[in-house]
Amino acid sequence: MRMKLSKRHATLPIGRTARLAFEIDSVRAACSKAAQVILNQKRVDELEFDECARLDDALAHAQRLLKAAVRNILLSRIKRGSRRIRTRRFPPV
Repeated sequence: MRMKLSKRHATLPIGRTARLAFEIDSVRAACSKAAQVILNQKRVDELEFDECARLDDALAHAQRLLKAAVRNILLSRIKRGSRRIRTRRFPPV
């Protein structure tokens, strides 16, 4: 017995992903605070400071990727929605 496939798309965790992208800010702030502590020490551990900077760079990159993906998905949904509305109002002649 064959099952009928539904045309409904899977629910994507857009809200949670967007929240995660913005929560990365607090993690980056912790990296910044750690870097400040390292710099305030009498002997600056350059290796530790470099690691802190690399972590911040990685977090910044991940944040940009997440924000861009969420933005692009939401924009595509808006475009699909406006096309659907347009075709309902003005059916082809």
